[in-house]
Amino acid sequence: RLLSFLLQREGVSTMPKAEKGSAKDIANKMKAKGLQKLKFFCQMCNKQCRDENGFKCHLTSDSHLRNMKSFCSNATGMLDQFSAEFEKTYLDTLYRRHRTKKMSANNVYQEVIQDKEHVHMNATKWATLTDFVQYLGKMGKCVVEETERGWYVTFIERDPEILAQQENYKRRVEAE
Repeated sequence: RLLSFLLQREGVSTMPKAEKGSAKDIANKMKAKGLQKLKFFCQMCNKQCRDENGFKCHLTSDSHLRNMKSFCSNATGMLDQFSAEFEKTYLDTLYRRHRTKKMSANNVYQEVIQDKEHVHMNATKWATLTDFVQYLGKMGKCVVEETERGWYVTFIERDPEILAQQENYKRRVEAE
């Protein structure tokens, strides 16, 4: 405000804010609402900044520094929490949208990140999607396969009711 006042006093015009309800105002709100560049997102504070300058200012803010102190005191706990949340979201997306179909791991990831509120992978213990997919395979949560076209995952069904239904279906088919 002070800068604006000084510039007006000197006769330098400044850009006025868009009028409320104008097309420009609506466009600005839509820009602020949508997905922004990942590199300007702080997972600790769950804050999206629109540009590098805003992100730099956020990194020096009191609230961010407070959150980072709490992270330092419990780094592994928070990292595990973010990792568990990301894993749950990924597996839920894989199960709900694709069931037991073989799917490209990257396509499933793209579906996960469509949600603006998702946990970002850079806040987890996995550095890359490949590391995460290999983890899912080792833990027996998915069948993982590497092809020339990338990594593929298939959800492993563990629900006893669905497994019983599938078994009954197989028996009926064999009986016919």
